[in-house]
Amino acid sequence: MRASTTSVALVLTTLLTTLCALASADYVPFGHHDPHWHAARDASTLTAKEKGTNLGYEEHTTPKVPSGSRLTSIDVGSASHKLAVYWTRNPSNHHAKQAFVMIHGRNRNGGDYWKTMNDILTSAVKASYSSADKNAIVVAPQFYSKKLNKGQYKKHELAWDDINAWQAGEAAIHPKGSKESSFDALDAFFDEFSNRTKYPALQELVFVGHGGGGQLINRYGIVAKDMSSASLSVRFIAGDPSSSAYFTEDRPTTDPSIASKSTCPLYNTWRYGFTNFTGTLDGLKTPQEYFAQNVKRDVRYIVGNDDTAKNGDQYCMAILQGGVARRDRNLAWWKYINMLARTNEDVSGLPGNLTLANLPDWSKLSGGKLSHTLTVIEGATHNADEVFGSQQGRTVLFEKSQSKVQRGWRPKGYNAAGVPTTSSSSSSPSAAGSTGSTGTASSSTGQQQSGSSISGAAKTGTSASTLAVIGGVALVALGLA
Repeated sequence: MRASTTSVALVLTTLLTTLCALASADYVPFGHHDPHWHAARDASTLTAKEKGTNLGYEEHTTPKVPSGSRLTSIDVGSASHKLAVYWTRNPSNHHAKQAFVMIHGRNRNGGDYWKTMNDILTSAVKASYSSADKNAIVVAPQFYSKKLNKGQYKKHELAWDDINAWQAGEAAIHPKGSKESSFDALDAFFDEFSNRTKYPALQELVFVGHGGGGQLINRYGIVAKDMSSASLSVRFIAGDPSSSAYFTEDRPTTDPSIASKSTCPLYNTWRYGFTNFTGTLDGLKTPQEYFAQNVKRDVRYIVGNDDTAKNGDQYCMAILQGGVARRDRNLAWWKYINMLARTNEDVSGLPGNLTLANLPDWSKLSGGKLSHTLTVIEGATHNADEVFGSQQGRTVLFEKSQSKVQRGWRPKGYNAAGVPTTSSSSSSPSAAGSTGSTGTASSSTGQQQSGSSISGAAKTGTSASTLAVIGGVALVALGLA
């Protein structure tokens, strides 16, 4: 009875929140068939406003422009609206072969992320890493909060609702009447760097995000407009995101003592699933259509093996995706998309109570293949420098061919050659705090680093799980979210 009452109360509260949003002075009405009818579509933003949670850790100081960059803006849409962005100060437009669009995390510290990406690039070039272009252009968008960054953005610059609605591809709420979403903002970079007159030598466009930025890139890789005819090679790199947009209503966490779909009415609402998703400028497609285009894109996930702290998104919608730890959610996501596509990737040692018998067979959409990679960095926490600055992270960022991307950690017994797609993964162990059952998965050898293990804990739903790491390379943490 209590669960039912809580569920009804949350639905009613969500409805009231939506009505309040409609009545606010900043709301601009869109038709239901307008691709930017974004009223109250992001479950995380709605829940943050209703519960007053997930509100911490934001920094609101005056933006600092790193040496070697300039704070400028780029046109987005057709209403003279602009997005603030840190840009390489003296770019070699006619010689650059690579361009990196680096997305900040929840602290909206674009300058720090520009410096992180530029430092990693500089280090790779100095080390004579052949796949790193010394003339590469680095840009880092600044997704302002309308309220918390007030006074920092200009009259025509875009700013978003709280808390960090930009992570889910939401439309900006400043300037008044804005329809441009954060997805549209990323499209603007694609359009910019596709200009062959301005960038005649450019070959690769890399969208990179960590934390909150990883959430945006993860979803952008799913719903972005068709880029297959572009002269550029485009890849999407999602680092340590807190959640993903599931294509179906299936979830890897099934222990009701940790989280339950029955008491989490928004579990499949966008950003966590496709309920209430209203599309982009490219229109609205079905989850199957989004899946079909996503599996063909060069998407690379990079995860810190020590990213296990109980912080970030702790709503039930996120916990249902693999427990309290980002690492476990990302491993479960990798398992989910491979099983959905019916690839032969060995996911038997990964967390998540998912089986081929219980998941739909979308192999006709994927051809049994997935143009994605997963790299797990031993010794790395929720830190952009640690994951991207590692040896494996360098291959994720700079290697054009996926065959040269290093995979890092894999569970003990991992079969790199693949397994028959008819096999079931029902016996796979749960990650700690994930589904509540116990189990262990030790590290394999070969390309994978050795000496690491993920230990399952009793069903506590806490961050008590630990990750023993031996021999992992950890860089100095800068505390980037």
